[in-house]
Amino acid sequence: MNNRAGKVLYIVRTWMPEDQREEWLRWQTEVHVPEVVSQPQIRSARICRVVEDNTPAEWPALYVTVYELDSLEDWESYNTGTEAVRLRKEAAELYGETGKI
Repeated sequence: MNNRAGKVLYIVRTWMPEDQREEWLRWQTEVHVPEVVSQPQIRSARICRVVEDNTPAEWPALYVTVYELDSLEDWESYNTGTEAVRLRKEAAELYGETGKI
């Protein structure tokens, strides 16, 4: 049996203006993603640079951050938890005026 059955991927698509990309990527890799992964529901995360985005959307993603969880219940627990709310608020305060998520 496939031991990956039932896994959940939480995917965040991000666009950032060129003059903020380096700063944002450093914050993502050194602060934000480690804080998210420290939550008990999150098993792993990786940030990927998007080379080509053919997703119908208002704006093309430059990066996707992929978080892995064990179940939909873990996702719901994380997503509605106070720490997720805090982390989203922090991201919005730092980059919400210029970036897109």
